[in-house]
Amino acid sequence: MKAEVILMKCPEANRIYGVRVEEWQGDWFRTWAFPVDPKRASHEGFDRNEIKGNLYPANEYNGCPYCKSVRFVQCSRCGKLSCWNNEERITCGWCGLTGDVTSTEDEIEVKSGDY
Repeated sequence: MKAEVILMKCPEANRIYGVRVEEWQGDWFRTWAFPVDPKRASHEGFDRNEIKGNLYPANEYNGCPYCKSVRFVQCSRCGKLSCWNNEERITCGWCGLTGDVTSTEDEIEVKSGDY
């Protein structure tokens, strides 16, 4: 089993958080989310982790530590992940792009980076 920690951002709280993901039979599953400050995330290398494929919530996934959402969207501009609470239009928590929701959990490529 392969496991990584990727970063997501809650637009409501304007804060990042870590998400532990595990690869099971070719798909990635979110298993646990936890608050993390940017300095620790950088020190631990969370900002450099990359995953590619489907990214589903595991049954035990606790969701965003701030807004409790278990859903997310990937920004079409910066490629980063933000919480999603089923709105038709969303503003990216990372770069501020506002647009319509076009994709969520299937076939994503997450490349972490500056925050």
